[in-house]
Amino acid sequence: MRLFFGVPIPPTASAMLAALCARLQTQRGWHWVAERNWHITLAFLGETDGNDVSALSELGENVAAEHSVCNITLAQLQWWPSLNKPRLLAAVSETPGPLAPIRKALANGLREIGINFDSKPLRPHVTLMRLERGTALQYFELPSGSVDVDIESIALYRSERMHGETHYRPLWQKDLKSNPPRSLLVRGEVFSPSPDKGRAGEGFCKTKNGADDNRK
Repeated sequence: MRLFFGVPIPPTASAMLAALCARLQTQRGWHWVAERNWHITLAFLGETDGNDVSALSELGENVAAEHSVCNITLAQLQWWPSLNKPRLLAAVSETPGPLAPIRKALANGLREIGINFDSKPLRPHVTLMRLERGTALQYFELPSGSVDVDIESIALYRSERMHGETHYRPLWQKDLKSNPPRSLLVRGEVFSPSPDKGRAGEGFCKTKNGADDNRK
């Protein structure tokens, strides 16, 4: 089976990506990727023995438990691999950012369990559209706009053909760790509000001038 680890795209980011796509006029030879298939690839495994799914899921569990929810920005749309020889349209992040350590942990784990994967450098992106082979691209300016994507979970996907269409079906998915509440800092020290200060659900910290600052 054809497998890969990836990041599901949350609904809010999907809606923003769909709005960008709507600003483009479809041309002959363009094939839009279904929103249900949108993802950011972390590690492409290719054809993999189905007996390895259990070990891959365990690896994913370990990686998810070690990494927290984060955010990445898809800063622009680009034709890949180039404008002169385009094969697909992608929303692209300029850097791997917080996905780099997640990718590294997956790569190390895959090597340990002896499963091959594509080791090319991580270039976070969401593929939005593919071009038919031989399609001539008429040059035009792509719409500008960035999309913030909350990285909330990772998944092990299976790529399969159903009724003539490609579907990326999660075989396993796990939420990343939630970020702990931010501590209130006073001159570099953690400030713990006294139980008798403030109303329920509110905390206090001291501002630089010594006044109490009420924060919800």
